[in-house]
Amino acid sequence: MRIRATAMSTDEAPPQNLVGYRTNEEWNDLLAQVGALIGALEEIEDEATKKAVFDALSAIDTVHREALHRLVRLFKEGVLEQVVTDPAIHTLMGMYALLPEPTAGCQKVYDFLAPEQRDDGVRTEPVTMPAHWSPAPVIAAPEPGSVLFMRMEEGSFALANVDGKLFVFDAVCAHHGKLMTGGRLEGVSFICPNGPGCVYDVRSGARLGGGGIECRPVRRDDGGRPLVGFGMPFVPEMPAF
Repeated sequence: MRIRATAMSTDEAPPQNLVGYRTNEEWNDLLAQVGALIGALEEIEDEATKKAVFDALSAIDTVHREALHRLVRLFKEGVLEQVVTDPAIHTLMGMYALLPEPTAGCQKVYDFLAPEQRDDGVRTEPVTMPAHWSPAPVIAAPEPGSVLFMRMEEGSFALANVDGKLFVFDAVCAHHGKLMTGGRLEGVSFICPNGPGCVYDVRSGARLGGGGIECRPVRRDDGGRPLVGFGMPFVPEMPAF
C-alpha cells in the first residue's frame, strides 16, 4: 500500500460533494463488516504474509495516531467533548485513546441509542475502589482462543486468552446492558451474543460503533493463577482496531 502526498492549490481543487453520512443502522453494518475482515486477517496461514499485513496495518495506525494527537492538541477547550457525541468520531477517538477524561470520581460513558431510548446520552458511574489484586475464581486460565466468565465480589468479568496473553473485561455489554455469556472470541475481537455488529476489542474494551467496556489489569501469581487488578490504572498495549 503506497501513500502519496500531492500538493494542490485552492484554485485547482475541484468542488467536493459532501459524502459519508450514514444512518445508525448503516454505520453499525459497516463496523460489523470491519470486525469480520479483521477476524479473517487473523486466520491467514502463511506467517510471512500475515506479518506483512499486520506490519502495514501497524504503520498506518502509527500515522493516524500521530496525526490525530496533533489535531486534538489544536482543539479549543470543550470542542472535543462536543464532537465525540457523533458515533463515528467517538469510535475514531476511542480507538486512539483520545476520548475526554472522566470527570472527578466518575467515568463518562457515551450512549448512542436512538433519542427516544436515552436521556442526555451520558451515564456516569462512580469509581471508588482501593487498589488491590483479586484471584480469579478459576481452576486454570482458559485455553488460547477461549473465554471464561467469572462472578467475583467486584462484579462479573470475562477472562480471555489470546495467543497465551490474558485479558479481563466487564462481562456486561455496555450497549445492550446484558451479560455476554455465549459470546465468542475471534482473534482480539469478542463478539457479543446480544445483537449483530456488537464487537469489542479485548485489549482495550473499545466497541466498534462507539463506547466500550472497562478492562482490568491482569497478571499471574507465582503458581500461575490469574489475578485481576481493581482500583488501579489500566493502560492498553495495542494498536487500534
